[in-house]
Amino acid sequence: MSIEATFRGYIETTQDTLLIFEACRRGILPRICRRLQEKERKIVTSGSVFVFDERESGIKRWTDGLVWSPSRILGNFLIYRELDKRAPAGKKDSTPVERQRSNSADMESQAEKNKERALVGSLTNSYRFKKGGLIKKTMSIMVNGVSQHMISYYTKEDVLACKLKTPSSIPSLAILEIAPEFLLKQNFRIPPVIESTYEQELEGMTYGGKQSSVSSTSPHAILPKPGAGGTVS
Repeated sequence: MSIEATFRGYIETTQDTLLIFEACRRGILPRICRRLQEKERKIVTSGSVFVFDERESGIKRWTDGLVWSPSRILGNFLIYRELDKRAPAGKKDSTPVERQRSNSADMESQAEKNKERALVGSLTNSYRFKKGGLIKKTMSIMVNGVSQHMISYYTKEDVLACKLKTPSSIPSLAILEIAPEFLLKQNFRIPPVIESTYEQELEGMTYGGKQSSVSSTSPHAILPKPGAGGTVS
């Protein structure tokens, strides 16, 4: 049986990851049940998101056949960038041309720098990255003693061009109430913020103090009973 990606889009935040985990738990989205075969690796493209349960799938180490930089921490995620297979291994040496480019980059607006950092973390110019190559963003959490993994792929160009939707921008996913087992603080470097939702639902659903695109007047909104669950940012 062929394997398909769990989701197509961009995982921007911890909330996005938890929504995908929750959708998989409910059977709304499929988990990966085994390791990708070599011929199946072509489905690893910008926008591909894969979720697997380590015990259920038997996958101990995810392999995609691509060459990656060392990982860097970005919030609750690990970030990797695809390397140019043709270039020698190791760090990228600074050259006069590169320094000139670097000086030019220093003149960019801080907003543009922040956008890039949100996508690639500290992996900006330290290795021989593949031009237009993929970025891999991962998160793993422990649920009932079993590791749950999320592996996502994207390019800077696709995200900046708004070609990839986030789970939190899709109403049918954004309204999902996250199960408590996904919210254990020990799973996160930066614990997600959990808020009571009942009163907030009455005035419009919020995440981390920000107004969501789903409101209590939406036909898709689900109002939990008092004391039920919480939202996550």
